[in-house]
Amino acid sequence: MEPVPAAEETLLPPPAPGPGTLGALRPPLLNILLFLLTFASAFLAGSALKDTQLPDPSRDEMLHHGLGFALALLFIMLAHEMGHFFLARRHGVDATWPFFIPAPLLSVIGTLGAVIRLRSLPRTRRALIDIGAAGPIAGFVATVPVLILGLRWSTVVPVEPQTPHWTLFDASLQWFQHGTWPPLREAFDLGYPLGMSILQDLVVGPLPEGKTLALHPIAVAGWFGFLLTALNLLPLGQLDGGHVLFGASPRLHRLLGPPLSAVLLALGVFTAFPGWILWGLLMGLGLGMHPRLSEPEDRIDRTRRVQVAVSLLLLVLSFSPVPLALLAR
Repeated sequence: MEPVPAAEETLLPPPAPGPGTLGALRPPLLNILLFLLTFASAFLAGSALKDTQLPDPSRDEMLHHGLGFALALLFIMLAHEMGHFFLARRHGVDATWPFFIPAPLLSVIGTLGAVIRLRSLPRTRRALIDIGAAGPIAGFVATVPVLILGLRWSTVVPVEPQTPHWTLFDASLQWFQHGTWPPLREAFDLGYPLGMSILQDLVVGPLPEGKTLALHPIAVAGWFGFLLTALNLLPLGQLDGGHVLFGASPRLHRLLGPPLSAVLLALGVFTAFPGWILWGLLMGLGLGMHPRLSEPEDRIDRTRRVQVAVSLLLLVLSFSPVPLALLAR
């Protein structure tokens, strides 16, 4: 057989990059457009956040607030999603680039988050844990410096008179007794997770009696970073925490699903954050299942056990039973 001439070799197209490599892949225009729209939406939300030192902010001050908030928020979200993306590609799992979701009117922060889609499934427990844990760990690491900066720029202010919180249980009782719903204020309290309280003590120090901290918009972005970590690390269904738990123990994942969904439903009814009801219903109505792995190992190694432990620690540091408290008038 005669050898193929070199000139003919140059006419052959290069092989397509495999799913486990970045190759020449670039973010599609749709992903870039959604990222820019989400940035604009977060900018508008951040410019509307009020600073107690600036009750009537100027146009330049609103611009600084919006720009700082949007940059900090999307930095955290991008770190989270790219953590998933790079570990998926490393394990040969075909993953899309992140899709950011702008929500200029539906969300107080201007976005409903971001997602990537796995077009092929992880085959092993090791890959599942790596991919599931990478996003929350990367997002948490990105959140810490953002929150430190935001806390340094926050303002110590007098504590306002306490306003009663609104719960679905109390509202239902009032409706049955009086036929009316309690009026709501156009405001809410932010719940502090353990990790945020620790950082505030380290950065700001103990506050004088009768004082509290009015968060700078960048600190609000850091607060959202903790909320994003906590929601994704819930050990349910196909959330990031669900992937980690399934990789650690498929049996435990199956057993914990129904009681944890019930706990979320109870939190939504009896606390001032009814949003837990949606999470409980989604997990309890079929989304709590997890697909089987095609090549599961009998046991996970020490590295993956450490990742499971770190994920659990980050959940404890990030979770707040009432992340947003609705206020009654």
